[in-house]
Amino acid sequence: MMTIILKCPIAINKYKRFVKTFNEEVFCPCCGRKTRKHGKYKKTIHFKHQSFRIPIMRRRCPDCNKTFSLMPCFAIPWGRFAIHIYEFLGRWLISGIPISQLAELLTTSSVSVVSLKTLYRWKRRFQELWGNWWIDQRKKWIAEFDGEEGVLPLYREGISSSQEIQLLLSFFFNDGAIPCKGRLLSMINLRQPIFYR
Repeated sequence: MMTIILKCPIAINKYKRFVKTFNEEVFCPCCGRKTRKHGKYKKTIHFKHQSFRIPIMRRRCPDCNKTFSLMPCFAIPWGRFAIHIYEFLGRWLISGIPISQLAELLTTSSVSVVSLKTLYRWKRRFQELWGNWWIDQRKKWIAEFDGEEGVLPLYREGISSSQEIQLLLSFFFNDGAIPCKGRLLSMINLRQPIFYR
């Protein structure tokens, strides 16, 4: 089963109302044909202070005979936690907080302790995904601003990593407002042209 990222509200109650009224056409990412409704299933997703069972809509392509899940932008396929939890983990890792302290920061009365083994797995996955995104954005950025007034002078002057991240995010969001903490990865997730297999 493949996944299509669905643009939807991030608040759970608004998302549930959105699912009840969702009637948009969804096209197959493989062949482009209009898909048909194919039921729903429930997924448990953990937020910082509460866990929820949310409906995930499914679609089926009559030509390819492939089934797709319409995954909300705040969730990761096969992930138990909302995407903002992974974002905060990444922000803490980038800021230099030791991974041994992150289990305490992520644990609440409603979300059980995340094991160190899981945190190391998340760290490896975050570094891989973030690294790929960063390289991809650098390539697009350089291609866009090629020439004498390109980006090379910035690197010659000694741009810092945090300055580069801010510039890449501004470029990615077309000089629009960069989403606030907790919504950044959801918005990046939404704007990706790929679908998960």
